[in-house]
Amino acid sequence: MYAIRNALTVLLLSLPVTAMADTACESGFFALQQALKRADIHDAQAQALPGYPHLGVNRWLAFLQQQAVSESQQQQWIRLATVEAWRDQTVLAQRLPANSNGVSPQAAQKLLATCLPVLAARTDFSTLPKAEIPDSYATWLRVIGMYPLTAWLATGSIDNYHQDMTARFTSPAPQPRRQYAPPTGAPAPVAPQTLASNPLQVPLPDAEQWQALLQHYGPVLAVADTQSWNTPGRVQLDDTHRPVINTQQPVSYSWPSWTHFRGQNLLQLNYQFWFSQRPKSGWLDSYAGTLDGLIWRVTLKANGEVLFYDSIHPCGCYHKIYPVDPTLTAAEMDGDKPVFYPGNVADARDQRLALLLEPDTHYLVRVTAVDDSLPTTAYQLADADDLRALPAPDGSVDSLFNANGLVPISKRGERLFLWPMGVPSAGAMRQPGEHAIAFKGRRHFDDATLTDTLFE
Repeated sequence: MYAIRNALTVLLLSLPVTAMADTACESGFFALQQALKRADIHDAQAQALPGYPHLGVNRWLAFLQQQAVSESQQQQWIRLATVEAWRDQTVLAQRLPANSNGVSPQAAQKLLATCLPVLAARTDFSTLPKAEIPDSYATWLRVIGMYPLTAWLATGSIDNYHQDMTARFTSPAPQPRRQYAPPTGAPAPVAPQTLASNPLQVPLPDAEQWQALLQHYGPVLAVADTQSWNTPGRVQLDDTHRPVINTQQPVSYSWPSWTHFRGQNLLQLNYQFWFSQRPKSGWLDSYAGTLDGLIWRVTLKANGEVLFYDSIHPCGCYHKIYPVDPTLTAAEMDGDKPVFYPGNVADARDQRLALLLEPDTHYLVRVTAVDDSLPTTAYQLADADDLRALPAPDGSVDSLFNANGLVPISKRGERLFLWPMGVPSAGAMRQPGEHAIAFKGRRHFDDATLTDTLFE
């Protein structure tokens, strides 16, 4: 998928901005959207600029739109938004029935390849509305849940959580028994600053460069228990379209993101590991349930050094920060704060890191050097977009996520008492773009300026 997006980017860059209007493309795009609607195919990530279905948007692109001042910057923004639309529409089209009123998946792909560049080339930036991304919080839940009062009452629990998670970083850790390492063999990665020679100064690796970055900075996942639910695997669909984890194929699902920090646009590498469940520790365990996971994010400075790492679980819970740059200082911020790892962590540019997970909870409790004496299995690198278009045994294609960006099978008991904080189905697994990471206040994992919020 990433290679396809890069190919489209090259094509878009070669087009004149004065290309003639193509009404066939407009009508074809309308027909595609209607076919998706009739087939009840939706995706929370697939957000388009109102009135411009060929321009995909997310929180990062909404931020960049406001930074695009010069004509060259505006044209680049249009191209980036078009590539985002290609990404979204491609995964949606894969889920179309074989013949959906004349719009088959194959016909949709041909339409996208032909018409997206044409529509991009004839888009006038000055006419575009401001991109606004819906909040992942449900304000109505906070209203009926008397949020000001419940947030105040939750302060003690949040403080206890911080103390508990901080203590796990320093308490005796379980001994790892097996580890999972990224593939090797890619060339040395180039520094992000060499990839940012464009009007908006955004590091944009091509497919080969992206794979080199992923392999070089990829973490080793160390597990202290070999039970199946503590073994990472590939997400698949069973006969009923329910997700299952194939532990015979360990996989990290990856995607790029960007953050704006101290006047620079920085590249981020996201690695996501999935587990079959978080087993119950007792009959009152409200955090247990089907599916669990870990997202590890690497934020790179312009020269390729790591600025910091952070992690969450796919529910958006347990946001933790692992500083690398010694100049970083935690900022004061509204709401509940992420948990900071004690001390600075090694730079993955120079040293491979191991992430030690606590059994069953999958809490990340140590970031250390790799133990080469442990049995090691290589994990594969897959595009996170694969989760939005998974093949089913009956030959159809479905998404891991529902229209609201949630994995319904993963709902947790904690939702029954955390709903006044405004996070829908708290504890359930979510897709990228839907990770609310604070119960008090409002923060998202993909906020464009989150790094400025985290550090002074």
